[in-house]
Amino acid sequence: MKKNNFYPTIWSTAPYTPNVLADWYGSENKGAELILSNEAATAYHVSEMTLNITKFSAIDEQGKEHFIIDFPGQNPVTFKGIASGSFIRSKSVLSLPKGKYTAFRFYMAQWGNQFIYQDGIEESANTFNRLDFNIEDGFAVEENNAPEVKLWFDFAPYQWKRHFKPLTDLFIGSKSQKPRLANSFGN
Repeated sequence: MKKNNFYPTIWSTAPYTPNVLADWYGSENKGAELILSNEAATAYHVSEMTLNITKFSAIDEQGKEHFIIDFPGQNPVTFKGIASGSFIRSKSVLSLPKGKYTAFRFYMAQWGNQFIYQDGIEESANTFNRLDFNIEDGFAVEENNAPEVKLWFDFAPYQWKRHFKPLTDLFIGSKSQKPRLANSFGN
């Protein structure tokens, strides 16, 4: 009798999440895809954010803020970079008034917020009350928009050496570091 190996975690290690396959075989009505970036996150090589979002808004070309009810009373939400294949779907973004939008603003509770850098170091982000993300090339809300949008976050990909961090900390000793993002994001 031949023995076959079965690896149940094969999809979790692929560069794309399983919901990407659903998109390949999904309907022809494609949603808009928006790439969001934050200058401080790019400068400090943030690879992942876990944010306890209380409010979500869009900022138009004139700088006016339009609130979107998308994350009321929710547990922390994890944002990963484009390289992970993860994105956030939203149908509420298209309920905005017609116009051109340049950024999204996420308001956060004072607990459950965290940044993870490309080298694997984690840092609390509970001192920030909001984060702004610029929309690459802007986004226009019109009558014939798709039924949903995908929000992709332009974060730094993880470094391969982050997997060895626990081992190096064991031999070198963990040095206390100053927070990387102290006062970097601006409120």
